Amino acid sequence: MIKHILKIIWNQRRSNGWIFAELLVVVGILWVMMDSLLVDKYTYYQPLGFNIDNVYKVQLGVIMPGTSGHVEDSLLTTRQGEDVLRLVDNIRQEDKVEEVSLSHVGCVYTENRSWSTLFRADADTFIKAGFRQSTVTPEYFTVLRIKEKEGKDLSTLIGQRTGIVISADMERAFYGEKGSARGQFVKYYPESSDELLVLAVSGSVRESEYKESIPFFYQIPTREQLLGEIEENQPQAVDCLVRMKPGFRAEDMEALLQGMGDRLTVNNVYVSSVVPLSEMRSQILKSREDNMKKKTALVGFMLINVFFGIIGTFWLRTQARQGEMGLRVALGSNRRQLSRLMNLEGLILLALTIPFLLVFIVNMLYFDMPDTYRLPYTWWRFAATFGGAYLLMGGMITLGIWFPIRKTMKMKPAEALHYE
Repeated sequence: MIKHILKIIWNQRRSNGWIFAELLVVVGILWVMMDSLLVDKYTYYQPLGFNIDNVYKVQLGVIMPGTSGHVEDSLLTTRQGEDVLRLVDNIRQEDKVEEVSLSHVGCVYTENRSWSTLFRADADTFIKAGFRQSTVTPEYFTVLRIKEKEGKDLSTLIGQRTGIVISADMERAFYGEKGSARGQFVKYYPESSDELLVLAVSGSVRESEYKESIPFFYQIPTREQLLGEIEENQPQAVDCLVRMKPGFRAEDMEALLQGMGDRLTVNNVYVSSVVPLSEMRSQILKSREDNMKKKTALVGFMLINVFFGIIGTFWLRTQARQGEMGLRVALGSNRRQLSRLMNLEGLILLALTIPFLLVFIVNMLYFDMPDTYRLPYTWWRFAATFGGAYLLMGGMITLGIWFPIRKTMKMKPAEALHYE
């Protein structure tokens, strides 16, 4: 039967040529769109490595000279960094607060970035420039629920020690797939004698739902280093994150702040605002979410057009051959045989596009057009997108052929001969 169908396709090559070209273009576009959506959706639902539920960013401010409430420098008995730490302790003592942390460039869902090089202390080999870096207090991992790569609590492993916590991605970059970084030493410069202990390895951390995880490390400073970091960058640039206890509602935050009163100000350092990280997330992801909505709408519009286009093409094609089908019925073909013949003819015509689409995909991969950074192009990705595009097209072709055949099977032999 396959040989017979191929002869029919060849004999009708003039009309089939246009249908073949249409199928080739449409299935190629479908593959591109399905591959792009797959990467976006797969990346979106991967673990972030942190949790922002019930977490708020406390924005600190400084009362400037000439402003009401400003304390002159001559009257101050503590450093500005110590004032910040005291303010943080005041917040931590509130009953509804679970934990508070300080960090520099450590707040998620912001555009603030810090990059640094890092070297293995046991081998002065340059690994890679531009690792993401944050300076954090040990409580940071509790606030954002960042776990050790095996799922253990990082705060328990670290305690009050100082050193470095690196992500699982960075561990692989430094020590390979089977190497262990915990207990090793690293340093910022090859010639430096100041070595930092790797206290633990966190799980992979991503910047947002639409980005892939990257090598990342956190420095846990000594108290003196933390004070210097705060004073160098000013309290306004310090990220103070607060995790509230379960059951706390965002609408209760204003009442909580009013209840704390003067405790939110220490000398010239004060709390200027409190913002939920969920709100910051919505703002930072707005453009990506809008693009995803546009892309999804475009894909939906494209599928509707393809649906009606392909169904219409094969409907008209089958309808135009009603005389031939009627004659087959008159000569004894039953509905099942006729349906199988016409469906196989349409599906074989679709299958003939496979070699051309494979060449197209190979060229796309050669020029690195698909997104392979967030999701490597593996066999399962190929099967999902390539197979999905052809299954979708095959379903549309079958549906486009089904109704005319159903109508033809109701024809009487005399009417069928009349068509012929």
